[in-house]
Amino acid sequence: MASSKARSAARSARTVAAASATPTSRAVSKLAKAAEPAPVEDDEAFAPEEKRRSSGQPLWLQIVSFVLAVLGLAISAYETWAHFNGNHLAGCPSGGSGTFNCGAVITSPQSMVFGVIPVAVLGLAFYVAAVPLFSPWLWRMAWRPVHVARLASVIVGMGFVVYLIYAEVYQIGDICEYCTGVHIVTFLLFCITVFSAAIWGLRGRQDADDLA
Repeated sequence: MASSKARSAARSARTVAAASATPTSRAVSKLAKAAEPAPVEDDEAFAPEEKRRSSGQPLWLQIVSFVLAVLGLAISAYETWAHFNGNHLAGCPSGGSGTFNCGAVITSPQSMVFGVIPVAVLGLAFYVAAVPLFSPWLWRMAWRPVHVARLASVIVGMGFVVYLIYAEVYQIGDICEYCTGVHIVTFLLFCITVFSAAIWGLRGRQDADDLA
């Protein structure tokens, strides 16, 4: 009797072992493993900030800044021509003190830096460099040093504008409409450049794509 029970227990154990090794059980095991979520790679979970940022400045910003730079160049060129030719600037009245008087401004002692270099020439040189710097091609394709140069140029230009406004209001006593136009254009370029540097950093679209 005891040997019969032992043989029965042995057969039951073999049956359980065989059932656990069936293809059905192995398939269920594989499905369970497939249902488990795949581990997240560290590089994807903790991507650098540069990869998550935008791919560069939008097209509207590039076009607007380029148009402003061309406008500033045109006004500066006209002022420089008037300075050397002694001509009256079109549309600018020649009133007394405290009024718009472009002629008084562009021929004043303050219109010459160190008594040698006309302010109009400096403005023209600034915008000759600004036109390519603010072109869409350099916004997108330039390397970091070009973006740094753009930001540095508008900071210096804006500082010079503040001095010129002070000279017009407190030293000359007259205001030049064309000079004011250049001042406004420079201020807008300053705002655009600082905004771009704050949002997208000092890099172009190509630099951003290289980081992706």
